[in-house]
Amino acid sequence: MSELLRTLSDFLLFARRALAAQFTQIPPLPEFARHFYQAGVGSVGLLTILTVFAGLNLSVQSYATFERFGGQDFLGMFAGIGGVRELYPVMAAVVCGARIGANLAAALANMKISEQVEALEVMSVDPMRHLVAPRLWAVTLALPVLCGYANVIGIGASYAGAVWQLGLDGGTFRSQLAEVVGLSDLAVGMFKGLVFGWLVALIATFHGYRAAKKEGAEGVGIATNRAIVHGAVMCILLNLGISWLLYG
Repeated sequence: MSELLRTLSDFLLFARRALAAQFTQIPPLPEFARHFYQAGVGSVGLLTILTVFAGLNLSVQSYATFERFGGQDFLGMFAGIGGVRELYPVMAAVVCGARIGANLAAALANMKISEQVEALEVMSVDPMRHLVAPRLWAVTLALPVLCGYANVIGIGASYAGAVWQLGLDGGTFRSQLAEVVGLSDLAVGMFKGLVFGWLVALIATFHGYRAAKKEGAEGVGIATNRAIVHGAVMCILLNLGISWLLYG
């Protein structure tokens, strides 16, 4: 219990320092651009594949349920609500967040263990502003874009599965979708991405920055594993809280 409290205290202190570094100075543009590209473009391929299958599965699974009481025409409504509000933002956050968080934690842990962070401090360079802040900005801004992209791909895949595979009327699907899904729902999904992105980056940089030199190469693996697990769990819990506040 004492170890958990100490870790939580360290995390809150790190979050305060990270916020100060993030919002008191513009990060170096080359560093920001590099991390934004790695976080955003680097995740598109994986996200596309998983979202296509998730959208198809959402149509197939929900069709089997709606067919029992003759409600197949509501498939577009369900695919829109379930996908845009919940499934695709969370999937983008968890899947891409795990990939991004692993990269961030491993890179910072390796720098910490190899004493590169200490070298920056010796040269009077603030590691929080030079290493942490650009990564926070990059992931915070990249994940909402990924969430919006996942919404488009997921809805397209659900439409393809419903119309081309299950034989539903395309006009009915589109009208149901347009009736229940508005710009506010898309905005909520991207807002979730904004929050999830910042949280994922903060957790990943915390574990990477906290790696101990005495742990050696094993410390990189420990930091990476903790970043993935803690980031995914916190995104799911936070999504539940946001959805409860907005739709509960």
